[in-house]
Amino acid sequence: MRKRMVWINLLAVLGALSLISCKKESTLRQSDVVLQFSDDTLYFDTVLSTLSSVTGYLKVFNPYNQPVEIDRIALAGGSQSFFRINLDGTDGTTFERVRIPAKDSLYIFVQMTLDPLNTNNPMLITDSILFIDATRRQQVNLRAYGQDVHLFKGEVFESQTWTKEKPYLIDQGAAIDFDQVLTIEPGTRIYLTPNASLQVRGRIDAQGTLEEPILFTGARFDGAYEGTAGQWGAVFIHQESTGNYMNHVIIKNATAGLQVGYPDKEHQAEITLNNCMILNSGALGIYAFNAKIIAYNTIVADSRYMSVFIQMGGRYRFYHCSLSNHSANYPSETNSYIPRESSSPTLYFTNYFKWFDLDEDYRIIPSDYPMALDLGFYNSIIYGDQKIEVRHDSLSEAGFEYEFNHCLLKFNEDSLKLFDSNRMMAVIYNKNPGFVNDSIPVGAYDFQLDTNAAAIDQGSLELIGSIPELQFDFAGNSRTADGHPDLGAYEFQP
Repeated sequence: MRKRMVWINLLAVLGALSLISCKKESTLRQSDVVLQFSDDTLYFDTVLSTLSSVTGYLKVFNPYNQPVEIDRIALAGGSQSFFRINLDGTDGTTFERVRIPAKDSLYIFVQMTLDPLNTNNPMLITDSILFIDATRRQQVNLRAYGQDVHLFKGEVFESQTWTKEKPYLIDQGAAIDFDQVLTIEPGTRIYLTPNASLQVRGRIDAQGTLEEPILFTGARFDGAYEGTAGQWGAVFIHQESTGNYMNHVIIKNATAGLQVGYPDKEHQAEITLNNCMILNSGALGIYAFNAKIIAYNTIVADSRYMSVFIQMGGRYRFYHCSLSNHSANYPSETNSYIPRESSSPTLYFTNYFKWFDLDEDYRIIPSDYPMALDLGFYNSIIYGDQKIEVRHDSLSEAGFEYEFNHCLLKFNEDSLKLFDSNRMMAVIYNKNPGFVNDSIPVGAYDFQLDTNAAAIDQGSLELIGSIPELQFDFAGNSRTADGHPDLGAYEFQP
């Protein structure tokens, strides 16, 4: 009898446990619950037509102690939507009987691709993700601005004029052909995809203004991309291209912002820069080979290696330019900052280029390509956070002329011995020039001079002479009004 009672009690306990277990595993229907979401609206920054946005995500919470089953999760716009969603690794527009465990959550990933809209103005694109059963409906809104573009995809084009009405997207590269002219009007925006470059074989005439600068930048604007270096290739001035001109042009987030020339003894690429900015390059700001560059009121800042790297000689004149390089200037893929290369100064110049040829037996042989160098910096600033920010190297086989006249330079005592003192005239060494802000991690760039800056009134009026581009600074302020021009691209304004 006792044995029988034990079995009865045991069965009763198992039955109770079974009931409890069944109760815990019972599933709530969506009609019985209110789901919670990480956002009520998912926003995307401006997306250019033909390109995908970054991937956004939505988190759906089940706040209950029991699993919840959602009858249907659907993209309201269906297959016609610009948006697309992914749930548990599966793309689709509708998902049936989706289960969220107790006190758990579900991720829904969202992207957007914009087809050409045939309009010049940014356009609000909307849709929503619906959570539906027979009696209850919840939704999360999707919002993005779409911008139609002129698309250039790996093509060579002839003379034309680019305007500000609609941006230009260069995908896989593009080139203005030999003997052709690309004219760019004020306010024009040019966006480039990863590894894409604009090659100028003919000539570029980019005429921006202070109020409406011309912009070259990467094709992504979301989150960290706004300050991420190395998003695209370069503006490349072909070695046979001459007569190029850029005024109030901003080149940012490239790998090598502006490359002028290529190792070529027979040709010399030419460009004049006036009031330009080359910022946040993944490798180099200006990269030149046997080129001819004249730069006025131009700023080159924050490159992972050199701001200006000159090889194989050429002729260069930099007037009232500001070159600045800092360590914490290069966002990595994790949106953290990594140091610039410690062996790379802000300015490096040589009169040769080291190349590797093949002999008749296809063996690699090193070769030097020496070419005469004629370099001058006037009323300019070359600064950074390393001890030595100006370096050079030369071969005796070619001419090696350089001059720093009324400049502020960053040196240490040992490196200064490597330079000819007769080529350094009225130079200020190792003083902070006094930029308002010259580094990305701090915030927006501002290369104007702060109060009590070391660069104030240290320039030479004689060097300005009657050159029209030097009578006014980057912002259009007079350089000659007080008779004592400041160093760099900006004249101090009290």
